[in-house]
Amino acid sequence: MPFSRIAARPVTAAAVAVAALLVACSGSRYQALAERVNAVMEPLVAAHEFSGAVVLARKGRIIYQRGFGMANHEAGVPFTPDTPADGGSLAKTLTAAGIWLLQYEGRLDVNAPVTQYLPGYPHAGTTVLHLISHSNGLPPYYEFWDAHFAPDEVRTTKKMLDIVAREMPAPSFPPGSAFEYSNFGFDVAALVIERVAGMPIADFLEQRFFSRFGMDATFARPGRFADWPGVRTMGYRWRDGGWRVVDVYDMEAFIGGSNLYFSVADLSRWASANARGPAIAPGAFAAGQRRPAIGGHPSPLTGLSWYCDESGNRCYYTGSINAFHGLAYWDRNNVEAVAFISNSAMSPWTTITLQRNLVAALAGEPAETSPPPDFMSFDAISAAFLAGTWSAANLGELTLRSTGTGLRLRVGSGLEFDVFQVSPEIFYVPGPDYWIGFTGAQAPSSMHLRSMFVDAVASFRPRAQDAR
Repeated sequence: MPFSRIAARPVTAAAVAVAALLVACSGSRYQALAERVNAVMEPLVAAHEFSGAVVLARKGRIIYQRGFGMANHEAGVPFTPDTPADGGSLAKTLTAAGIWLLQYEGRLDVNAPVTQYLPGYPHAGTTVLHLISHSNGLPPYYEFWDAHFAPDEVRTTKKMLDIVAREMPAPSFPPGSAFEYSNFGFDVAALVIERVAGMPIADFLEQRFFSRFGMDATFARPGRFADWPGVRTMGYRWRDGGWRVVDVYDMEAFIGGSNLYFSVADLSRWASANARGPAIAPGAFAAGQRRPAIGGHPSPLTGLSWYCDESGNRCYYTGSINAFHGLAYWDRNNVEAVAFISNSAMSPWTTITLQRNLVAALAGEPAETSPPPDFMSFDAISAAFLAGTWSAANLGELTLRSTGTGLRLRVGSGLEFDVFQVSPEIFYVPGPDYWIGFTGAQAPSSMHLRSMFVDAVASFRPRAQDAR
């Protein structure tokens, strides 16, 4: 694995000065942009909401980059644009690109059964496309495997797949019939890439993407933290007047759905490659950018694992794991890219507002500065109280259904998605990438939905079966 490159770029205070110099050398042309971005970032840093780095690019050229705070407080290492940090689910965009590239080269068929490439795969009706479209019926959460591994045992995709074959001989739903966010589906897709390409996934990504785009600080992490070369970027949360460690998980050697470390400068290079067009061959990109059909409805994600606007020219993806959150955004119309990674456990509504404000800053538009609504708080039990029918002018009818253990959201007659409570006030829907909060007096009367491209306020619409 090429993770040894983490030690190749020492992160020092001098690196911060160099980054500032690079921005300064761009001259007054980008001074207004720098002022807009700094006006967004500096209050968040002062409030201990943001630690990390931000990079903005146009036509492949970095026009703003800055690090904030520390990557590792104990080691005294600052966070710079060249600091590698956990990218969470952003790894999925590279795994999906690899699948579509191999399809374009005639080396695999996304509509072929997974068993054609992995004879030991336990579910005969699952295709490669099902793996990367969140429609495979595999265990949706890594907690499924907790009871099967010792605390000091490294988890690999092969070992985890063997456990699925033993414990779950049939998928939880017919593959292709429903959307259920699937990290492990991408891990298995990476295993397919390994078998087809004849090399470890880390080497494949290095050869086909990292080296091509100068992503010199991006790597697949080692399974054991004890094998980590150099200083590891840590996650933190500000609490009781200080930064407290919120770590990611040790013993993870599965790559595909997560576990890639990116510098923000490299993440910007990946986003810029998609904005300019050469990330993968045009034919592979055209095929992969279609939204797969799931249960007769289009997926909210493209086959390349991007959320896109209606034009398909403005796209993004995010990655979140414990204290880390990252964004890769690209705009083909203007050949622009926005990237950031935070290691500071930002509050949910702050996260989505920051994403939108950075895109607005690059477009020369004003930032949103008004505080969020005074959202109601819910515990895990009272959240079921939100079930019912809601109506929004720009989205139509939305149905929240209680499953007994959680909530599911359906927009119109489309796909249904899991709803996860990420704080007492905020819920997240990883299908359409909605962040949701509720307002009201005695009972919730308005549901506020926000994503990169959608703002909506839905009103509760009582029906007999919706009685609370």
